Amino acid sequence: MQTHTISEKPANNASKAVIIAGFLGSGKTTLLRKLVEYDIARGGQPHIIMSEFGDIDIDGVLIADGRTLLTTITGGCACCDLREQLSEGFRDAIIVSPRSTIIIESTGVGDPAGILKALQPYTDEGIAVVTAVVVIYDASRPLLEGRDRDLVTRQVKAADIIVINKIDMVPQEALPAILDDIRELNPGAKLVVTSHGEIDFENVLTGVSGVTADEDDGETSQNFHSLGFQIEDPLSQPALEKWLKGLPASVVRVKGFVTLAGQDGIHEVQATSGHIVITPFTGVEKPPAMLVVITHPMRTDGLVRGLMRCVSG
Repeated sequence: MQTHTISEKPANNASKAVIIAGFLGSGKTTLLRKLVEYDIARGGQPHIIMSEFGDIDIDGVLIADGRTLLTTITGGCACCDLREQLSEGFRDAIIVSPRSTIIIESTGVGDPAGILKALQPYTDEGIAVVTAVVVIYDASRPLLEGRDRDLVTRQVKAADIIVINKIDMVPQEALPAILDDIRELNPGAKLVVTSHGEIDFENVLTGVSGVTADEDDGETSQNFHSLGFQIEDPLSQPALEKWLKGLPASVVRVKGFVTLAGQDGIHEVQATSGHIVITPFTGVEKPPAMLVVITHPMRTDGLVRGLMRCVSG
């Protein structure tokens, strides 16, 4: 993987694409929402290609609001085992939305190098240009020290722009060391330090990426499993929060929608490394109650029993 400086602007007749990547729970979808709002405000109608590692599409529900075009790829990782499906989806997006910005959100277990290779037939021919590879890094977790450090390192090395996110959750004195570690891995990338995905999107949409996928990139998803739960009954919020806080370290991510006992409507659930957010769902279409749990290989019968104990009644 070689990273170079972003050049000033793409060819006028080429479809423009942005790749958003980063580890599970780093804030990709939050940043994607803000990028979509920015592009719409400047007169665009972005076409989003969203890759979900599991069979249940959660993030697509969060994004869909009628103002964008949306293609979802589920059941694997678009950078490796579903790369051909991504390439076909990108081709279709070029045909359907030739003047739209095509925004590709990778799965949290994906390597941007694989996505670049999927787009290569179109970028090599000048049909499309990648304006930026944006990788979100969660500063609140020691991702470069844990069992997923190899994957996170590959993601960081593949970026033009690295968004150091969630700095509001990091002691101020710890931030310089985090930035030094990131700079050592990718000295050519632009670093943006922020909370809640707040960045200036001008360079994201108007430049030309300097990243090329010229090294062999292996499969990244084999170390992760995805479990989907359809939950018809209301859950007790205290019991749900207790279950989420007590999950083992092998559980990397929980996200989805639930109904809560004594509360109206659907609630969105987001949980990563003990950080839990449960909020009323404000989207356009009411989704079914469902949770996705992404884990490292582990026995899952205890997860199921624990979740069932959250059912109110």
